[in-house]
Amino acid sequence: MEREEEPCDPDLQGSEEQEIPAQNLLVSLVLVQLARPDPNPSATTVSQTYNLARLLQANTTKLLNTYLNAQGSPFSDPGFSALGLRWAGVPVASFPFLAWRTMGDAERLAQNYGAYATFDAFLQLVWDDQDELCPDCSELLAMLGTARARTRGLLANLTSIMAAMGIPVTLATDPLTSEAAGVGAFEKKCRGYVVCREFHGWVDRTVRDFTLLKAKYPA
Repeated sequence: MEREEEPCDPDLQGSEEQEIPAQNLLVSLVLVQLARPDPNPSATTVSQTYNLARLLQANTTKLLNTYLNAQGSPFSDPGFSALGLRWAGVPVASFPFLAWRTMGDAERLAQNYGAYATFDAFLQLVWDDQDELCPDCSELLAMLGTARARTRGLLANLTSIMAAMGIPVTLATDPLTSEAAGVGAFEKKCRGYVVCREFHGWVDRTVRDFTLLKAKYPA
């Protein structure tokens, strides 16, 4: 007995024929997603760090002027400047232009991290010095405290960015010993001046550094 051939449902046949193109479209979309580069996970933090550095930039100018005014002569004298004065261990921001401009991201970030890890200790030391030398200078003490808190914010952001980029973070050791507190009053004033001046210079440099990084890693 011959088996009757079942009639073919045209709607079902059309559905099966449409299934293959739909599958191909799905595969294409998956391939496009795989080919598309992931956004840099540190881009937002780069932008936030730039904004924090810009905020610090204005504050460090005021910090330096407030510091000088609180120290008395010769620091508070009009036009006072001692650019040649250095203090051992305080990071210096100045750097040859071409070497700075062509610096790789890892080195740029590592230098910023190392500088601010050092300033974290020196700003605390300057606060201690001024609390002893000028305990009534409440505005200066508050500004030094704020500068240190924001320095720690910069360090946290730098750590996050470096981790996201796979750059090893070398934890900085304390650059100071207990003997640092034992210098005379005038030496403390000189040291504080160098710290505030170079901190200002480093914040300016960080703004320039993160202007480059922000353009390279847009949020």
